[in-house]
Amino acid sequence: MTIRRYIFIGIPVACIIAVIVSIILYQPGRQTKNRKEITSPTKSALELKQLDNTGGKDSVTQTVGGLTMPSYDESGKEVVVMRGENTILMSDNTYKIISPEIEVMDYSNSENGTQSVLIKSESGEMDSTTNEGYLSDNVVIHFDPETQLNTEYLRYSPEKKFVYTDDPVTINGKGIKIIGLGCEIDLVNKKMWIKKDAEMEMDGVKNDLFFLSGENNQSVEENSTPLNETETTKEGIPEKTFIRSSGQLLFDRQSDAKIMTFNDNVEARKGSSTVFSDKLTIFLDPQTKQTKQAIASGNVLASQGTKIAKGSFLTWDVNTQCAILEDSQNAEFVKEDLNINAQKMILYKDTGKIDIPSPGSLKTKTNEKSGRKKAFGKSNTADNNINVKWEGKMNFLDDTREAFFEKGIEVKKDDSLLYCDKLNVTFNENDYNLQSMKAAQKIHIVDKKGSLYSEAVGDQVTWNAKNMVTVL
Repeated sequence: MTIRRYIFIGIPVACIIAVIVSIILYQPGRQTKNRKEITSPTKSALELKQLDNTGGKDSVTQTVGGLTMPSYDESGKEVVVMRGENTILMSDNTYKIISPEIEVMDYSNSENGTQSVLIKSESGEMDSTTNEGYLSDNVVIHFDPETQLNTEYLRYSPEKKFVYTDDPVTINGKGIKIIGLGCEIDLVNKKMWIKKDAEMEMDGVKNDLFFLSGENNQSVEENSTPLNETETTKEGIPEKTFIRSSGQLLFDRQSDAKIMTFNDNVEARKGSSTVFSDKLTIFLDPQTKQTKQAIASGNVLASQGTKIAKGSFLTWDVNTQCAILEDSQNAEFVKEDLNINAQKMILYKDTGKIDIPSPGSLKTKTNEKSGRKKAFGKSNTADNNINVKWEGKMNFLDDTREAFFEKGIEVKKDDSLLYCDKLNVTFNENDYNLQSMKAAQKIHIVDKKGSLYSEAVGDQVTWNAKNMVTVL
């Protein structure tokens, strides 16, 4: 009886002890299993980071490594390819992309092979239904091996093949650096514009935009030196050209040139030379990336020391080193005491020559140098100033200090008037006082002394400032 009682009592006690032991043994195993789940390699740090960024509102539905999404044109050519190192599809149909890339193909120059524009960033996001999205954090657009754009945020519209940003941008290229605020890019037509406040810095003498710059009088051959060689010459690194504008900076291209157009309150500066205008268009060689031509338009004002040029248009050609200054009314060029007005002027930087193929006027006004005393009875220095108008053309040679006029010429000097069809004028070596004058064809002189007038006609007339003698 006693043995049976112990058996009945022992069985429940043994069960209780077994349960307690199993509970004790089960708890460490559960903790170990939880630790294994937390450190499981199936939950990468990258995915956890993406989940944290969602703020708990959305959840991951799919993860893809090495995503590639091409799109094609009507002929079946691949035009745009989107890639991602890691792509996470969220529950709201949004792709979170790590290291996204957008590559846009260009088949326009088939002889040079397929070209492309490559856009990269550290992260991005895309709507899975519309494919619209953005790239952020260290966004880089590679236009070619030497030219790239940097910004921090860029939106993408696949329907228009269009990217844009309102953030600051920086463009670095061969010999060029540009900064500005906001940017839009047409990826198909390869057109781009900075929205406002653009500033550009250009290296090298071949990027010279200024017909007024006479300090660095390099020849065309010197200008053809590659930039990297020019920078190591004994003369030192050439002065840089700086350009800024408050409006849009547009980038376009033609078969033979890449084009940049600055708009609104444009200022271009190199050394002591400055050009102001409403608009400035620069044509770059597509191979060398160096300036070929520049056109300033609208309220053009160019200056360097005592040299000033005003007009509606100023066209500068780097190869010929000449500028064309134009205005529908009158363009104006001032150099020291020489003032020239005409609708069109062609100015040659290297030689100082000025060609004017249209009607115009030339005026000299040389004041008497300080400290110089006039001899008694001698004429004032201003007596050797002249005012010339012509209906044909005029050529001015700075090295010989000569000016040649043709057709319908009127010369005013003091109280005398000279009419002729050909005129050769020579100025002093150091200023623009008249030294000599020779006129021919249809000579007619009107001279005023007091209230009396005298006239003379002839075939030729000469005048010399040294002896103050006129020979008709």
